[in-house]
Amino acid sequence: MNSEQLYYFELTYLEKSYSAAARRVPVSHQGLTKSIRSLERELGVTLFVGDAETGKPIPTAYAHELYDFVQAYNNNVRLLQQSFQRLQGSERHEIRLGASLGTIPAFGRHFLDDFHKAYPNAHVSYWESNDALCEEGLQEERFDLALCVMPLTPGCTGRVLYRSPFFMWARRDDPMTRRALAGSGKLRLDDLSGRVIAIPGTGFKCYEQLKRVTAEHGVEIGRIIEMSEIFQIYSFALSGDGLGFSNGTLVDHPAFTGDDSVVALPIEGLTWGFAIERLASHALTDVEKAFCDWCVIASCALPRNDVTIDERRHERCGEEHAG
Repeated sequence: MNSEQLYYFELTYLEKSYSAAARRVPVSHQGLTKSIRSLERELGVTLFVGDAETGKPIPTAYAHELYDFVQAYNNNVRLLQQSFQRLQGSERHEIRLGASLGTIPAFGRHFLDDFHKAYPNAHVSYWESNDALCEEGLQEERFDLALCVMPLTPGCTGRVLYRSPFFMWARRDDPMTRRALAGSGKLRLDDLSGRVIAIPGTGFKCYEQLKRVTAEHGVEIGRIIEMSEIFQIYSFALSGDGLGFSNGTLVDHPAFTGDDSVVALPIEGLTWGFAIERLASHALTDVEKAFCDWCVIASCALPRNDVTIDERRHERCGEEHAG
């Protein structure tokens, strides 16, 4: 098993097509499939089976496990390269930043570039992942700082940057939506009873919070469909297949406001937010302090942000505020 085989596998897993994966390398269709077959023989499992109608490769349970391994492998390679870079330049101030999916894009594409311009001797290397892996990386000291989704990570301290209601995209022509818009403009928890909901799944705190709070209030959701890609979730709601999770940083984004047949509605009693965190035992360097302040300033411009100035100024402990 080598890195080339893993790369070919990863592309096929994501594209759900041998030919599309081959074009991205680029390599011949035959060369790519031969590499994957060789990998299957080496591992002694079947990674893909052909769809009966289209012939497209469908990942097996073994493929899902291998994909998780590949993500961890890629991350370890990246962290190793970052470690080498730090050793090669003692004058270069490196920040290893973990980031829950969706936190860095919330600040805009120039967020890190502008920090580097303001602090040219500082370099931020980051790794995006689901909420659980982000917290794990911070606790295992693979990161110096992390943009983690709330609540704060146990054993860590952080400055809360963003908090907004927990939103659901829904069709305007849905009777539930019309009723909500005619009233408070919000969804009640019991509005979710029997509904189909698309949401980032295992490893994401929004999923854990939704399941926990609805269970506490005796609300039985009809079905939860786990989707990690936000555009898929939006399209799911737009097509009328069900409700789709969103948060306050996204609902006013131009990518999701072009079609008024779908609207984002806040849910009473549910929130989503994130903080810039560090291990309680980790002493901040001057550059890390500067980056934390940079995050605080940038968070002031985020849409629908309910965090007050005083909350941003003070650190909080994860163990005290984990609930």
